[in-house]
Amino acid sequence: MSYLKQYIEPTKKMFNHLGYRLDYLDSRLKKLDKYYDKHYQNRKELTREISDEWIYSIKTKSRHVISERVNTIKYLGIYLNSIGISAYIPDYSIRLGPHKVISLFDDEQLVRFFRGTDNIKSHIRSPNREYIIPIIFRLIYTCGLRNSEACHIKMEDIDLKNGIISIYHSKGNKDRTVYMSESMKELCIRFNDAYSGIILNREYFFQPSYDKACLTKHNIDDFFDKVLELTLLNREFSIKPTVHGLRHLFAVNSMRKCLDEGESFENWIKYLSQYMGHKSVNETMYYLHLVEMLVPEYREKMATITEGIGVSYEED
Repeated sequence: MSYLKQYIEPTKKMFNHLGYRLDYLDSRLKKLDKYYDKHYQNRKELTREISDEWIYSIKTKSRHVISERVNTIKYLGIYLNSIGISAYIPDYSIRLGPHKVISLFDDEQLVRFFRGTDNIKSHIRSPNREYIIPIIFRLIYTCGLRNSEACHIKMEDIDLKNGIISIYHSKGNKDRTVYMSESMKELCIRFNDAYSGIILNREYFFQPSYDKACLTKHNIDDFFDKVLELTLLNREFSIKPTVHGLRHLFAVNSMRKCLDEGESFENWIKYLSQYMGHKSVNETMYYLHLVEMLVPEYREKMATITEGIGVSYEED
């Protein structure tokens, strides 16, 4: 019998007595017990390390399943502490939303995707897409833009000299300033120099033709799907990646950089929240959850910087 097995029934009884209807708790506690018995036979404790290992030991990215696992650890930890046994209690929750599963590129797939954008050919029904696609998707990723924000960048909104984009009336009717990296700025300058000779006096930075001033979300989604088909990346996911996933990846990889460089997490998360146009830091905290799922080796670092922070993960 594992160390945890003796506490399964008392934990269930405690919360049933308190009026909780937790139909999943029995099966989740049994799975935790089985995992503990297999990997931690010689230990008699419930630590954050053990808890996180079990929570994220499954392949699914379903927030519903992850939420049940987090809550299972939470209820067990509460019970153990109530009888005088020190145990880890998660100080965060997974907020459930309409999208249960998301698919994001790993580092190698991201490289392949951008190589694919560089190989898109011209098409009579999509004027100048071969010029626009390589730049607009790099801009969405490197600046963490929303699809609609990239479509609606006007010439007057982008300062190529200083690498600054002004975003107006975005989600929540918020305005913000976005700074491009030096390499992204140079790409945009080269694009603008070349494209200004193709579409004269254009209103929008990514104006596709004289007849059509502005791209639409549908256009960007269609471009994205074309690149997935070209690179065969569409065959590697059960749930198709989306353009918005590039924004997710920007946040995830920015967070990885913060962890690697040992920056002040408290200051950094506030800056990232403003940079991405989130209504609150809690929205940005959602990406902590994605980092843990996509890059398990970062969990130990994250445990240190998020200690004591109550996190409610919510997808933007």
